[in-house]
Amino acid sequence: MSGAVLKPRAALEARVDLSSVTPGTFAGLSLREIEQMMLPCGGRAVPLAELFFVERGPEGSLVIEIGDPRLDHVGAKMDGGELLVDGPVGAWAGHGMSGGTLRIAGGTGDFLGAELSGGRIKVAGRAGARLGAASSGSRRGMSGGVIRITGSAGPRAAERQRGGLIVIEGDAGEGLATEMIAGTVCVLGAIGPLMGRGMKRGTVLTRTVPELPAGFVDTGTQELIALQLMARRVPDLSGFLDKATRARRLVGDVLLGGQGEVLVPE
Repeated sequence: MSGAVLKPRAALEARVDLSSVTPGTFAGLSLREIEQMMLPCGGRAVPLAELFFVERGPEGSLVIEIGDPRLDHVGAKMDGGELLVDGPVGAWAGHGMSGGTLRIAGGTGDFLGAELSGGRIKVAGRAGARLGAASSGSRRGMSGGVIRITGSAGPRAAERQRGGLIVIEGDAGEGLATEMIAGTVCVLGAIGPLMGRGMKRGTVLTRTVPELPAGFVDTGTQELIALQLMARRVPDLSGFLDKATRARRLVGDVLLGGQGEVLVPE
């Protein structure tokens, strides 16, 4: 079987772990084998067919026709293919993804794209806390790939980020880019307080100068040559920069030896 469509049988009464449900895990399975897959649901394991009707779908894709905030780990560990969700999802969506495309037509819970190393996530809605961040107890956040959300993000987005690109079309909550090590974050809306604490490297682009810790130094206006070159390969970044060629540059967290940068294009 090359693709599948999952249609919920009824409203969920407990949280469901979908970490084993990806285009890759369905590859080569028959309709019957997919229906018999066991999923953690509340405090028990149930066959997938107890929760979803299963139909054949487009090759290389997986579609969940109706999303639900109680669907956790949607697209976790994906390494290829395309997963589409028509509605919201719960926590840990796209956790540890290394390839493929995850599209969510609704909001998400916490830890969206946590420790992402490749692939692309697009969310038509709001994301919870710790977008693209490190898992609890881990030192490594997102290290590659692209996450784009059309809404706002909760606290501590890009915490310990090590690479890749995050685009937040709405506002970002407090603690954005805390202990960020590398990568790029673009925020079109407002940024909450306590941004960039412990930031070592990496770049945050924003429309206005945010509230920053004392460890950030204004270095004046700089040319955007490197980012303009990067934007030629990354359309998401190109759209943010538009035709700007210069930006105000603030560097930090210098109190901790950091050289991260906040750029405000002019």
